Amino acid sequence: MKNTYWLFFLFVGFISIQPIIDMLTTYMVLNMDSGLSIGVVIRFLYMIFAGVLLLVFAKQSKWARYSIIYLIVFALFLGLNIYLNHQWKDPYYIGQEIKFFNKVVYMNVTLLGMIVMFSHYRSSLDVKRILSKNLLTASLIISIVFIGTMLTGTALESYQYNKIGFKGWFYAANELGATIAILLPLTLLLALDKVRSFSKAYYWIPFILLAVSSIMLGTKVGLGAVILSLVVAAVVLFAKLFTNKRSLIKANLVISILLLIVTGATTPISPAYKNTYTHIDMLEAKKEKTKQEKPEKKEKEKPSKKKKKKESNLDDKDIQNLILSSREQFLAHHKEEYAKAPIARKMIGMGFSGDYTKQLPPKMIEMDFYDLFFSLGIIGFSLWVLPLLVVGLTVLVRLFKNPSQLLNESFMMYSTAIVLALGIAFVAGHVFTAPAVTIYFAAAAAYLFVIHFKQRQA
Repeated sequence: MKNTYWLFFLFVGFISIQPIIDMLTTYMVLNMDSGLSIGVVIRFLYMIFAGVLLLVFAKQSKWARYSIIYLIVFALFLGLNIYLNHQWKDPYYIGQEIKFFNKVVYMNVTLLGMIVMFSHYRSSLDVKRILSKNLLTASLIISIVFIGTMLTGTALESYQYNKIGFKGWFYAANELGATIAILLPLTLLLALDKVRSFSKAYYWIPFILLAVSSIMLGTKVGLGAVILSLVVAAVVLFAKLFTNKRSLIKANLVISILLLIVTGATTPISPAYKNTYTHIDMLEAKKEKTKQEKPEKKEKEKPSKKKKKKESNLDDKDIQNLILSSREQFLAHHKEEYAKAPIARKMIGMGFSGDYTKQLPPKMIEMDFYDLFFSLGIIGFSLWVLPLLVVGLTVLVRLFKNPSQLLNESFMMYSTAIVLALGIAFVAGHVFTAPAVTIYFAAAAAYLFVIHFKQRQA
């Protein structure tokens, strides 16, 4: 079907223009008073395009047929969720509810669309090369814009107060951090594939640019993603020293170790490190203020210097706050709401942000798996997670049958991207509820599920 190749290039090529869409969205948010950004509109149209492609390939692909049935069932459930919560919740902001569910279903549609497209064209096109080029293009656009805006002094700040960090011309720092984290190991893979000697070390430049951007963002996620990507690469390369390909990986191993050393040495002056200590200072100041508000306890008991030092340390609650950035407070609120809800709402879900009022507007936890579980309920969450379970279990079974893939750079870097996405979704959110990020996860997951193991067999 040569006349349909343009569909594949259009579908996959959309990945490369994600940063441009995000910058246009930033301009609209900052300069126009509109509740509907260009990013929402374009990504909604892309999701429709993916759905149309499933219909187009339904005759040739059983995956397309299964996907259509699944999406119809999921859509019917979301309709039921909206209808029932409209009866249960007062007030009920239907616009925000529908907008949220549009974001939720984006992962399912794009992941299934990519699985079908990759499966259909893998025998006639070099899917891995085309996908890698588009991912690299997105990575370079983010890096060049980010570093360029920092050099010109036009970068937006990641935080409004106290903490430091920059986000280029991108509006949402959390979404940008998640995007960069997923792209880091995939950009590093370019160097691992291309560099066979130090004369080709320039292939590391895209990763270095993206790593600098990630660190200057000022988030713990950004710094952690750089370190994890380099550690995984170094471990895989070191293990391969004991194979017959040792001469081909020495340059990459040395460079990855050097970059790890540089990252470690510069961590104490990085924005993320400084922000962590700023957060600690804020927590200790809060504890000190609480002590001063209870003078009677001070008079009754004058602790020794040793005891004072002990009390100034952070407790488990503070450590949790440091890691989750106050998300644990919203999580506790939503858990309490869910526990009080009748069994019907526990099964169907509480809708977007649970119960809200005019005085207490909708507020998400910003921990994706919790947000999705409380919003969709037991039935809805099970439906939402089904494609992820199928893809994940299939890849794990194939890995169990072929454990040598643990020494394969491509498998490990794509897997690292998936692990980072899942970890960020669980702790910091803005992955599965952010279409701007979801598409990168969908591409990486579809590659592992459809392309990687078939390619190894070819």
